[in-house]
Amino acid sequence: MTTRYCRDQARDELLLMLGGGAAAGLAGEIPVFGTQAFNVSITAVQGLIVSRIAAIYGMEILAAGGAGALAGTIMAAGGANLLLLAAWQLGRYLPPGLRQIARPSVSAAAAWVFGEAAIAYFESRYPNRVYTQPAS
Repeated sequence: MTTRYCRDQARDELLLMLGGGAAAGLAGEIPVFGTQAFNVSITAVQGLIVSRIAAIYGMEILAAGGAGALAGTIMAAGGANLLLLAAWQLGRYLPPGLRQIARPSVSAAAAWVFGEAAIAYFESRYPNRVYTQPAS
């Protein structure tokens, strides 16, 4: 049996969560309510990413440092949100067909960067933690 680290499990599961980021980008295309729908959905995706990565490390978000864990991850992910905002603004200048492809792609990339920041945070707190599958 090989040793599986939490960071490896988190990265595998993060790839599965990128669809949520892409869906948030699609939500942003809703006429009139797009910006609000995008903000709500990307925030929900980021919350799910942090919660799941904390669970992989065997922590509940409150036990893992609570607001400190969430704040540390969000600060580290500030670059992801800046990238997202810049791409979102640049998307206004793209032709509509290309915009519908670019925005979900950038949203998924921002979710990935956010997840990597969360993994880096938990890995710095709990280095080389071995993943143990929860009992079903």
